[in-house]
Formats: sequence, structure tokens, C-alpha cells
Amino acid sequence: MEKEKLGNFVSELRKEKNMTQKELAAILCVTDKAVSKWERGLSYPDISLLEPLAEVFDVSILELIQGEHLAKEKSISMEMAESALDNSLTISDAELKRKHIYNKSIILICCISLMFLISVIMNIINLWKSETTDSPSVDPYTPSYQTIEDENGRLVFKNPDKALSQMLQDSQSTLSDEWIQLLEILNNTLEEEY
Repeated sequence: MEKEKLGNFVSELRKEKNMTQKELAAILCVTDKAVSKWERGLSYPDISLLEPLAEVFDVSILELIQGEHLAKEKSISMEMAESALDNSLTISDAELKRKHIYNKSIILICCISLMFLISVIMNIINLWKSETTDSPSVDPYTPSYQTIEDENGRLVFKNPDKALSQMLQDSQSTLSDEWIQLLEILNNTLEEEY
């Protein structure tokens, strides 16, 4: 069964019946694009459509498979009929395998694309989180945090009120090792005063 020969035969039979591709498609419950592909020799009708197609055009299934009218008086041998049927089944199987491989490829491409997209989204989320959680560190050399040594040799704030005010202001943005150090100094300062 040749695609072009079958396609030309279907086109010829359809035109003999004064039918449009859309009308034929409606009878067979397929799209007019499918009929167009058959007639242009781009694909075969599904094997389940051969009988309804033959009925619509008043031809035998073998005539469809052969792509031509067979003489009425000409009888066909059983081998020829079997050969034509086997040939159409082989082509149908090959077409199914091709579609199966095509569908698997599309699914694989979609999965890879989805994984890539998820990876990109996760990276964007991580970057966004790191930008929102990263805050400036405390500068212990800010004038408000000036320190002096007390009589015991410990560091204390020179001006505890300014230091405490600055800490309150800085605490809104971060809590780091520097903060821990500053809080220890404040603790030392407060112990000294009280």
C-alpha cells in the first residue's frame, strides 16, 4: 500500500461522490485535516477506518489498499488478498511505532523542560530568600559603641545610653557574632554601674 496511490484514490473517490473533505471527515468521525493528510500521501487512514471508508465509496477494502479499482470479473487470489492485508498491517504497525517513539520523545522533552524550569524557579527563590535574609552586619567601630577599659581590665561602653540606643536600632536588621560581642560588653557595663 503506497501512501500517494491511496491518497490519490481517496481524493478521486471523494470527488466522484461530490463530497468535501469536511463532509467525509464528519462521516468517518475524523478531522478534515486527517482526510487532507491521506489525500496528500502524508499518512494512512487508521486500519479501523478502512471498512467504513470502503462502504462510503462503494469499493472493496482491497481496492482501497491497492489504491485502484479492480475489474469486477478479475478474481483475486487468496494469497494476493492476504499479502495486501499483511502489507497494510505491517505499515500500520510501523506507523504506530513511529507515533509511539514520537510521543515518548515529546514526553521526555517536556519532563526535561519541566525539571529545568523547576530548577530555575528554585534558584530564583533561593536568591530571593538570601537577599531578604542577608542583612548588613553591625559595625562595632561606630562612635556609639566606643569602649574603654574599666579598673578590672574589661571593656565597657564609654556612653552606655548611646550604645543601647544604637543596639536597639541595629537589632532590627541583624543578629550576628558582633551583636553577641556587643551584648556582652553592655552586660559588663551594666554590671559595673549597678
